[in-house]
Amino acid sequence: MRKTLISTLAATMVTTASALAGDGVIHQTSSSSVEETVEAFVKVLESKGATVFAKVDHAAGAEWVDMELSPATLVIFGNPKIGTPLMQAAPTMGIDLPLRVLFYEGEDGKTHIAYHDLDEVAKLHGVPSDHPALAKAKGALANLTGAVAK
Repeated sequence: MRKTLISTLAATMVTTASALAGDGVIHQTSSSSVEETVEAFVKVLESKGATVFAKVDHAAGAEWVDMELSPATLVIFGNPKIGTPLMQAAPTMGIDLPLRVLFYEGEDGKTHIAYHDLDEVAKLHGVPSDHPALAKAKGALANLTGAVAK
């Protein structure tokens, strides 16, 4: 049951990320492999003082149930100095925190980087668009992903 659920979630995450392009998801690409890009991203996170809570290897989950999935890894990370003020503004932000970035190999063979547009996330939770923590989180996320996107 667990393996089936993980595999289903993995396939859904990759499919959903592609389908939502231009609809609340920010996309970038990397010239490196998924594994190399994730490794570089984690190093950047750690150098900036962020905490990496988990790395979810969706392709490995698919293997558990004898299915194939192109490389796809979700990195879950955060920094309470940025996230806490957002949750103080709207406790339901905790649904979308810590932050998540998906790295996956697209049908084009390229490594894609995808994450939710924080303006859209904030709007869902009623966080004002001019909230200082929102601006800080958006800037940090853009800088962090930009460091590994090429």
